[in-house]
Amino acid sequence: MKKRRTLAAAMLAACAMATVVTAAPAQAKTMDWDNCPEGYVCLYGDTYGRGRYSNTPGTDRANVGPHINDLTSSIWNRTNDAVCFYEHTNWGGRTLIGVPPGGWVDNVGASANDKISSYRGNVWCRW
Repeated sequence: MKKRRTLAAAMLAACAMATVVTAAPAQAKTMDWDNCPEGYVCLYGDTYGRGRYSNTPGTDRANVGPHINDLTSSIWNRTNDAVCFYEHTNWGGRTLIGVPPGGWVDNVGASANDKISSYRGNVWCRW
């Protein structure tokens, strides 16, 4: 009988630990995305709004800056305009991805990952 209680307690503890471990990533995702204020375009160095972070009010940025240049993996556009993201500074090179007003991209994909250098709103995106 004592052996069964010990086994049951061990199984209960293991289940409790599994619940804590699986809940942590969802909490981290929510906390990181929350860094993006309304009216800003936010770039993240990792997928799902994690990692290195940069934000700018408005929709035009000719150069995202050295902190996030060619290091973006996810985006949240908290403006009222669609935004196009470009391969080079000053909106040069290929258009890599477009994000609608209020939209976000958990993973920009292989064609845009770690390639964004500038972005502009109120333009038609072609990629």
